[in-house]
Amino acid sequence: MSSLIQQEWASLILAGSDVQYFDQCTSTNSLAAEAAVAGLDTPKWFVAGRQSAGRGRRGRAWASGEGNLYCSLSTHLNVKIADLSTLPYVVSLAVRDCFIDLGCDSTSVQCKWPNDVLVDEKKASGILIESSASQDQTIDFVVIGVGLNLASYPDDAQFPATSIQERLGKRVAVTDAFKSLAFRLNERLADWQPQDVSGLIEEWRTVSWGLGHRREIRTANESFMATLTGLNSQGGLMLVLDDGSTRTLYAGDVFEAPCPK
Repeated sequence: MSSLIQQEWASLILAGSDVQYFDQCTSTNSLAAEAAVAGLDTPKWFVAGRQSAGRGRRGRAWASGEGNLYCSLSTHLNVKIADLSTLPYVVSLAVRDCFIDLGCDSTSVQCKWPNDVLVDEKKASGILIESSASQDQTIDFVVIGVGLNLASYPDDAQFPATSIQERLGKRVAVTDAFKSLAFRLNERLADWQPQDVSGLIEEWRTVSWGLGHRREIRTANESFMATLTGLNSQGGLMLVLDDGSTRTLYAGDVFEAPCPK
């Protein structure tokens, strides 16, 4: 890595957070977690041009082509472990803010449960939140990992994907995207009140993809059809199944309902 690139990223000290950039690493989340275990005085961002072992939720590999943004924030949050259930909504709304800053029409950017952000109904971002808690259930640290498809996207993703370059017809600088994301996430974290998330849930609901519609639900053990009716105060997805029964989901994925044969 050239000293010029290092200086450019090191100068991006945003909202009291240091920034460390790597041409390539295994995973920015792994670096952020290692730094947190070793001890951090202030929040710190880890950014990579490429990842050799990027990962998403549930252990899935995260394609890490050049020109996209791969970053993780290592920070301490004065909350209990149970409070983290609504953090994905905070982060996904910050990513949505970022995409709008970059030029996407606000009506085209939606949040998909549990923590994806779509542009024109295609996935443009992924979020992976990891944490460590003490025996009293207080948080030791939180790692917030975000990947933004700025220049490219995988063509074999489970959910149709896109890039900001494809949607806008122009290339977006990684540094511009990062500065917007870091600023917007800092704003959202400052406003987050885990004991009163009614406003957060309502905002997420108004920009969501799929609420009020019949969708395919996939969990680790099953797949079924249900209508998405809302979120509860713990961030659970409330469903009405085709047989009329109700259910609240805390882990899984949502997909477009398959076309009738």
